[in-house]
Amino acid sequence: MRFEDFVFVYHLRDEAQIAWHGRLHSHPGGLFELHYFISGEGSFRDGDRVFAIQPGSLYLTPPGAAHQIAATNAKRPMTYYALLVDAEGDAEVLGLLELLMAKRGAFSIGPSQRFFFADLLEKGASGRRELEQAAYHGLLSFLYGLAGGQVASRGTADNAHVEKALAIMQGAIERNLDLGALCDRIELSREHFVRVFTERMGMPPMRYYSRLKIEAARAMLSSTNLRVGEIADKLGYENQFSFARAFRRVSGMSPTLYRATCLQGADFAAG
Repeated sequence: MRFEDFVFVYHLRDEAQIAWHGRLHSHPGGLFELHYFISGEGSFRDGDRVFAIQPGSLYLTPPGAAHQIAATNAKRPMTYYALLVDAEGDAEVLGLLELLMAKRGAFSIGPSQRFFFADLLEKGASGRRELEQAAYHGLLSFLYGLAGGQVASRGTADNAHVEKALAIMQGAIERNLDLGALCDRIELSREHFVRVFTERMGMPPMRYYSRLKIEAARAMLSSTNLRVGEIADKLGYENQFSFARAFRRVSGMSPTLYRATCLQGADFAAG
């Protein structure tokens, strides 16, 4: 298996991008595509079926199947990951994907998997064999978990509060949000909210919020011509230097170096 293509689409609102990502198309050979939708409104056409996109939904499309993404609300633009994998000649992966295809439709895995996909993208595009192999095995483990029903949203009352907090954070990526204001909006005490959020998401809420901003920054650096200072301002950082520090803390490199690495064109071969 290898990663044929891997993109992160942040706030799909540009007309040219909407036209490109919204085209009806299919993939030949052993190419399977995963679409993981994080936020926004729209629909996903898979053959003759059309699904209303829900945050945290995952779709798997086999070779030859025509599919299409349609943006339906400019005020709520879609954010998603799209991963195209070539499984031709890999009997283990093909068997696993065929097993998942028997459950054809939407997998509801919740928005908490977004950083798994973000890390997968970075490792796959690293150009380092060891990290590419880590991405390969990470995806394989994820697919086995999906087939076994271990990757799914949970519906407790505490998780409902976490889901609400995630939606608020997502909507505030291009603004600033503090913990007190967030707790007020979801009507939980700080102590209780921090505990349940950390248990569910694996990190405290404000660290998660910071990672959301860096995830958006990565997309802007790799797919727009905005200057680093403009991105910092757009994401609500005090200045370019505080943005660069936050970006380096998460990504291990400066925004400028990250953009240069993206522009070099990554080889996604793995496995």
